[in-house]
Amino acid sequence: MRVTNAVYSPDPQLRTPGRLVRGMIRDLLASRELAWRLFARNIAAQYRQSALGYVWAVAPLLLTSSIFILLNSAGLLQAGETRVPYPVYVIIGTVSFALFLDALNMPLGAIAAARGTLPKINFPHEALLLAGMAHILLNFVVKTTLIIGVLVMFRVPVALTAVLVVIPLAGLLLAGLAIGIFLVPIGTLFQDVGYTLGLVASGLVFVTPAAYMPPRVGLLSVITAWNPLTPLVMTARDLILHGSSPYMPTTLVLVGVSILALFMSWVAFRLAMPFLIERMGT
Repeated sequence: MRVTNAVYSPDPQLRTPGRLVRGMIRDLLASRELAWRLFARNIAAQYRQSALGYVWAVAPLLLTSSIFILLNSAGLLQAGETRVPYPVYVIIGTVSFALFLDALNMPLGAIAAARGTLPKINFPHEALLLAGMAHILLNFVVKTTLIIGVLVMFRVPVALTAVLVVIPLAGLLLAGLAIGIFLVPIGTLFQDVGYTLGLVASGLVFVTPAAYMPPRVGLLSVITAWNPLTPLVMTARDLILHGSSPYMPTTLVLVGVSILALFMSWVAFRLAMPFLIERMGT
């Protein structure tokens, strides 16, 4: 076992940003093995007593998509001119949106699950986030089988440029992580944050064009136009179905902003964790 020396200083960490960033990178690299072990343990624990296994990863999306499909077929949902069969349109949209939601909810869930361990064992806390992110990516790979299935079922061709879909998908992942990690300090102290987050997330799908074309008039058109998730979801779907997207420039900007926001949230997480652990132990 490798022994490392930890040096504690009463000076605020922000006074020495270089040392802070080096420590963050060092702990991130050192947490890889622990993150893998946590990831493997979480996967085994999640499906140990489940007969359906990974079906539960896609069941909520199937249910949500089925509801939208039924509403659209009954004329209760005006999805607009989707240019492809509606089941294809809505499943790609809901799978993409679910990536953001999973990333948004993961940080608070990871810290809450380790609440009994954090005051007792000193380890790089980034391992919890890395393990959670690995879990998100695994579930997303499972969910993409829905997209592949509907594309094959409805014989929708896919352009080679669809590989660029990793850009908006990365934006959705990074944006969710940035917000989720930023909320960890206050969400750990007050459960109301978790409840509010769940409430907001459940309504966010209706103001994000995951199941309909962005409207051009009315209040909803204003909301979707200012919703930063709109370009990311639309670009992901457009790249898969059409090979290009008019939202791509905005998406690139949002990915850059998400990277910066994620770094700032990581700094806040790093600074807050000692105080949160102290509160957990009392």
